[in-house]
Amino acid sequence: MNLTTRSDAIGDHPLVRWPSAAPILVLVALSPVLAELLMGVTRLTNLWLLVPEMGVYGVGVLIIREVVRRRRRGWGMILLLGIAFAVAEECVILQTSFTPQFFPPAFSANFGWAFGVQWIYLLAMLWYESVYAIVLPLYLTELLFPARRDELWLDRRGLVGAAIVFVLSSIGVWWLWSHVGLQRYGESTYRIPLVNVGTALVVIAVLVSSVLLFRPPHWPVHRHTRRAWPPSLVGLMAFGHGLLWFVLIALAFLPATLFPGASPLLPIVIGLIWVGLALLSVRYLSATRGWEDRHRLALIFGATLASMLGGVLTILTASPTDQIGKLVFDLIAVVAFLYLTRQVRRRRPILTK
Repeated sequence: MNLTTRSDAIGDHPLVRWPSAAPILVLVALSPVLAELLMGVTRLTNLWLLVPEMGVYGVGVLIIREVVRRRRRGWGMILLLGIAFAVAEECVILQTSFTPQFFPPAFSANFGWAFGVQWIYLLAMLWYESVYAIVLPLYLTELLFPARRDELWLDRRGLVGAAIVFVLSSIGVWWLWSHVGLQRYGESTYRIPLVNVGTALVVIAVLVSSVLLFRPPHWPVHRHTRRAWPPSLVGLMAFGHGLLWFVLIALAFLPATLFPGASPLLPIVIGLIWVGLALLSVRYLSATRGWEDRHRLALIFGATLASMLGGVLTILTASPTDQIGKLVFDLIAVVAFLYLTRQVRRRRPILTK
């Protein structure tokens, strides 16, 4: 990839050359680490999976970042494109939300399964992957490289190259999952309806085109006179929201007999309300006086801690090696976050968006 960049900070700047690929490499690595490794899906015994995951998760978030920065947009556009990425991951590349043997007992005996889709799991993953694979690693990388946060990291040739890597990696990950990974859940003659995959592709196209083609009216951000919460409270809020989200993920793997007479629409509606409250809370808090990098890092730290703890559910039946591995990875991440927190406190506050 060509790493020639163009500064896109405040106003117009001349074309500059930036030989360092550090932010790109960190972003590409952080995405699968936050989304898969620290949660416990990728483990010590299959750590090699991080390589193809970087090609999908990491390059995907890199493309989203470059598109958003070129259009001078904010976290709302990042989140919407992140949802489009999550739809691609869940419904086109891995297709886990369409795979009944992934959710025993399958079909109507599974709570939330209808019309060939595990709706509870789909909702849970759309939010989880858009946040943990896209939003959090992007902002964490820009916190690590504050002087580069408003620059473009790829030129057009680099962006095209990244798109090619993403497509090839997606094909490779699809093959690995469908021919190797899925076999762990047993043989099945079930064939995913093409209409489900086709619908997902339409949803992705609508999301991407609506974000790129239609520019919403610009509403100036008015910072309120109220002071920002302490970063510790911000982190605690993110931790609570993220931890409770794992309840929704767990529901997708439970049999319907545990909920006699209950409708799966209830947790789905509650989940949507929970997402709305999270978005409103972040918008409310980030508009306060004194909101800066310490608060952004606290949000990321709190949400990541929730993923570490909630991800314990994924390794309960894993080997002792993988259980110890997850503990070690989590401890390393906590130490790294604490060190970064100390470094950010020493910086001159950056109060922009």
